[in-house]
Amino acid sequence: MCRMLFFFHKMNVLTIGLLIFNHMKGFIFFTVISLAALGIQDCQRIPEGNGYITQRIEVGPGPEDMVLDSLQGLPRLLISCTGRREIHQPYGEIESLNLVTGQRKVLSRQNEPAGLKFRPHGIYLDGHLLYVISHEDEPDHHPILIYRVSGDTLEFMEWIQTAAQHSPNALVSGPGGEIYFVNDSGKRGSLAEKILRLRRASLVKLIRGTDDQWEFQIIASNLGYPAGINRIGNQIYVGDAILHRIHVFNITSRGVVPGSAIKGLKGNDNIRIHNGSILTPGHIKPLRFIRHAKDSRNLSPVEVYLADPFTGDVRSIYVNDGSEISAGSTAILFDGYLYISQVFDPFILKVKMDDPLFTE
Repeated sequence: MCRMLFFFHKMNVLTIGLLIFNHMKGFIFFTVISLAALGIQDCQRIPEGNGYITQRIEVGPGPEDMVLDSLQGLPRLLISCTGRREIHQPYGEIESLNLVTGQRKVLSRQNEPAGLKFRPHGIYLDGHLLYVISHEDEPDHHPILIYRVSGDTLEFMEWIQTAAQHSPNALVSGPGGEIYFVNDSGKRGSLAEKILRLRRASLVKLIRGTDDQWEFQIIASNLGYPAGINRIGNQIYVGDAILHRIHVFNITSRGVVPGSAIKGLKGNDNIRIHNGSILTPGHIKPLRFIRHAKDSRNLSPVEVYLADPFTGDVRSIYVNDGSEISAGSTAILFDGYLYISQVFDPFILKVKMDDPLFTE
């Protein structure tokens, strides 16, 4: 039965592709949702998240990305929150969550240019500098903003916009002050790319050029929906949700060159580093993710992976059917707990980890 459903699923993908070229976008989306409702993607059973001790922590809507900040006193999470559903708009803030007291705050922003629209997505913390991708105006304007973190205040430092920033999703700073980011698609919001699983995304390097202006260099193209990037030393890790792997790039004196990929990370999203290992959640049922995007009552399963970047070994450390948290997008381990954020709804999940490996 699974093989038969898979055959019809492939036939439907071909039909959808033909419809795309006839610009019948509304019908395409309906067809994808219908396939999800029929359960075609359910040939492989999803393990449920039974046995976990969890706590939901209320934050702003759309807490898609977060970083661990331990330089401003007690350890805390900085959380990038943007309302993506109509009921949550407009909302765009960086919030903090103190991991000792549980106190939640909205960080104030100072010295921003007049008229700046703050719609944060991917963030990265390098010392006291917070790098933020902001989707100011869809589909064309996606600057990178740099702030200095001082207590509960973000002091605006710099605004970066280049022609290469057409669909930036995640970013990381480089060892020489450069910036690396991933465009998650070739065309912002392309339905065809998502449905047909086209590999048109890219890895981009930003460097300061003449007159202190930022210049870009395309490092890699033909990536499959990268939603995460991070770095350990001179190695850059770039997600690929279509190929279910993380691409590895080495920063050398000759430039940035590809290495061996880490495989077996289905639908991976943001990438964080824990004790030298790669930590990333995965959207393991992409059609259910699409349904969840339209309605929070539709569950989207999540699995969190821990991968050894040297051996390539991948370990699943948390999985649930979406009832505890759906569309998990970032995972952080701290002091025996796993914190998972998500793309749409206004809470993050705190999970007690029994394995002593996760107690710092």
